[in-house]
Amino acid sequence: MADEGMLAFLKDMLGYTDAEWETWKSNPRNLRIADNVMNVSKYKVVAEVVKSSGCGAGHKEGDRIIFGGDGTLLCRESPERVCCGLLSPVNPIVGSVLDKICEGEDPTRIAFNRVHCVDVGVDNGGWGEVVVEVKVEEIKKFSGS
Repeated sequence: MADEGMLAFLKDMLGYTDAEWETWKSNPRNLRIADNVMNVSKYKVVAEVVKSSGCGAGHKEGDRIIFGGDGTLLCRESPERVCCGLLSPVNPIVGSVLDKICEGEDPTRIAFNRVHCVDVGVDNGGWGEVVVEVKVEEIKKFSGS
């Protein structure tokens, strides 16, 4: 079970009132997740463009849209413009990775890791199309030696 210091950190980070905190703690699932939640900082989720044609946001092959292991978009590490039509299909995979981390499973094992943006492409009456491959990278910490 998560230690009291880590639980206090979570309560403060989430900004819960005492009543909300008691409700949160009463759910056994939350306490189980809390045991692994600090592991989210060990990973990045990368959606790398492997195919792009006619993308209005300008996505091109090799672009990398980066999320923290906690599911947050890392804006400074991603392209300046990110299409919401590409984020929609990537979102469930990012959620699945977060779920694996919180359950103590290996988040790098994703069975179906390619998705297509919501645009159907010019041949099907749309404007463009983008395909990304989603992978999980473990963040390597550098020692100060």
